[in-house]
Amino acid sequence: MTELLHMELKGLPPTVNHMYRSTKGGRRYKTMMGKLYQDYATLSLSAEWHNKPAYAGDIELRITFTSTNRRRWDIDNRVKALQDCLELAGVIKDDSQVQVLHVERQHGKQAKTRLEIYAL
Repeated sequence: MTELLHMELKGLPPTVNHMYRSTKGGRRYKTMMGKLYQDYATLSLSAEWHNKPAYAGDIELRITFTSTNRRRWDIDNRVKALQDCLELAGVIKDDSQVQVLHVERQHGKQAKTRLEIYAL
């Protein structure tokens, strides 16, 4: 396997429930929290990717969330925000390229998100 990207982002991505809301009419929109995280993560990922063309092949995505507390939350609710940011940053063309997904949660002194992407 060839490593395409390995980096850490500060903090944790918002959950799907905090990233999006719906109006009374049923229209979905991105929250301010979602927009701020997306801007931060997309900028960080773009800088680390160095403006190379988006990778178009199949990938393995490994994510490690480090949380400062042991509060319960669904681990899979945070993945979608990261996949969207990878696409927006031009790292990958589409999140359907993810063929292998490994996600884990750890407890630590600082909240952070580690990403590793490998070409398959």
